[in-house]
Amino acid sequence: MVELPASALTAETAQSRRGIFCATDDFDVYRAKINDAYYPARLEIIGGTRQLSDAQMLAVRLNHMTVGVVRFGADVLIDPGDVGGYHIDLPLSGSLATSCGGREVLATPQKAAVYTPNEHTFLSRWAADNTQVSIKIDRTALEQELARILGRPLNKSVRFDIGFDLTTPAGRRWASTLQILLDTIADPGPVPDPALIAQVSHLERALISGLLVNQGHSMSEAILNVGEDTDNPAAVRKVLDLLEEAPGAQHTVADLAEAAGVGVRQLQKLFLDRFEMSPSEYVRNLRLDGVRADLLKREPGCTVSEVAFRWGFNHLGRFAQYYEQKFGETPSRTLGIRQG
Repeated sequence: MVELPASALTAETAQSRRGIFCATDDFDVYRAKINDAYYPARLEIIGGTRQLSDAQMLAVRLNHMTVGVVRFGADVLIDPGDVGGYHIDLPLSGSLATSCGGREVLATPQKAAVYTPNEHTFLSRWAADNTQVSIKIDRTALEQELARILGRPLNKSVRFDIGFDLTTPAGRRWASTLQILLDTIADPGPVPDPALIAQVSHLERALISGLLVNQGHSMSEAILNVGEDTDNPAAVRKVLDLLEEAPGAQHTVADLAEAAGVGVRQLQKLFLDRFEMSPSEYVRNLRLDGVRADLLKREPGCTVSEVAFRWGFNHLGRFAQYYEQKFGETPSRTLGIRQG
């Protein structure tokens, strides 16, 4: 199973990795640091003892995730509600009784808990002897990784099974990747920044893709079927080629069907069978992904409206609604994230 690197909970590691470090038994101070590193949440001490004991945390913000090691030294309850993205809790010792969207699991060193956005997450008992790895994964990064695996944009978030068994071959493979990432973050060795950044970024993507491939979720069957019939029918291929050439162009479904050489109803069926969405939904999701990629670049003078119009969205109110439904935040917030 995953082991805690010797230097994982030190102020020196936090400084070298630009992380957040806290070692205090002052409950209010510690709670504020936890909320700063992860999510605003209701946090209470429960059980017999009413104070923390040797509480420590180190959280490092990477490219696509925040990886932290957290210990309270007391039984606690945490209620973050909807965490907004994807999240993994893995005890290195002790246990965690937790739930997400009505599904429950007792997380242990042999079984991690995986949380899904848009559902209520509730940690009913973080045991006093539980030191755990807590991984906050950027929602867009995970969904873009899945889109790359599937070869198409997504029209919905992924709903993970909450219990991730790390004793299976698939679970052990994922845990080994996590171990390498933890060791790399905690290693005080003289690795040049550019090389370290490249290595960590590779490990982040490997951890995300490993989660998608090895843990059960609502799109697992679609991943299993990726290798089957990889050649799209000619009609679908013509539409995809047209969209790749000019994804912001104003094509109606009738225009796409004409370009494909089939009727509208046949094109609708081809897209539903192959992509689980209609041609218009496919186009919208393709454009939304393009908008987000451009907003995250934050080029000089970039505005939400200019990017939205460039990608073919003429109704800004409706565009903003679609964007927030897909990514869980407003487009102005996406642009603002890179302004801080």
